[in-house]
Amino acid sequence: MPAQKEGFERVFLGEDCWYAVRISGGMLDKIKYIAGYQTQPVSAITHYAPVSRIEPYGEDGKFKLIFSGKAKPLGPIPYADAPQGAMQGPRYTTFAMLQAGRKLADLLTK
Repeated sequence: MPAQKEGFERVFLGEDCWYAVRISGGMLDKIKYIAGYQTQPVSAITHYAPVSRIEPYGEDGKFKLIFSGKAKPLGPIPYADAPQGAMQGPRYTTFAMLQAGRKLADLLTK
């Protein structure tokens, strides 16, 4: 999930959740972890957290992901040579690809 510094620190790291997230209907049951991508100047995935539950959030069909624990440092996994606009919304990958990725494009490849 893309996040700006203030929201990332206050919510992702401080409140152990992330909200107002669009999730494709078929993906709801598959989400076990969330990775936080910090926008510029960091431009990298820096943390991940296990997801305890997913709740509806607001009236626009968005969701709130509640973590089962504190977010853990990861990488960083830099944006590097990923296609322009690759992190303008949620992206899906596997936990194994997240752990093995050295740059963002590694996670977007099927």
